[in-house]
Amino acid sequence: MKRWRIEDFFRVLKSGCKVERLQLRSSLRMSRAIAIYCVIAWRVMVLTLMGRTLGDLKAEVFFTEMELRFAKSYAQRIGQPGPESLQAAILLVAILGGYQNRTRDGPPGYDIMWLGLERLVLTTFGYELRDTEQPA
Repeated sequence: MKRWRIEDFFRVLKSGCKVERLQLRSSLRMSRAIAIYCVIAWRVMVLTLMGRTLGDLKAEVFFTEMELRFAKSYAQRIGQPGPESLQAAILLVAILGGYQNRTRDGPPGYDIMWLGLERLVLTTFGYELRDTEQPA
């Protein structure tokens, strides 16, 4: 079981983070980039696994207030329930990543969650900018 998780971690690191494509010229830069990508890959894996096993937790356990504000407005736009639980928030992230949420679909995988988290972070950043640039 542990070996499989390690294999999954490196797959997320390679396919999601695309660390093999990094063309940094120094080992110091490469090690810093890999360290950051390891944290990102860990977040993707933990979110995916927690959604499968601990979905009843509150969404605030894993997501920031701004991410949840965006997710709530996004859920209203697409006709989904608000992200009160971790499972509901993960479903919204998966939908952002391209998950179809059909009855026969399995739970979202790492690739879908990677894309969803990437889009969530970028759109939340835009959402924050919109809120800070409102004229007084």
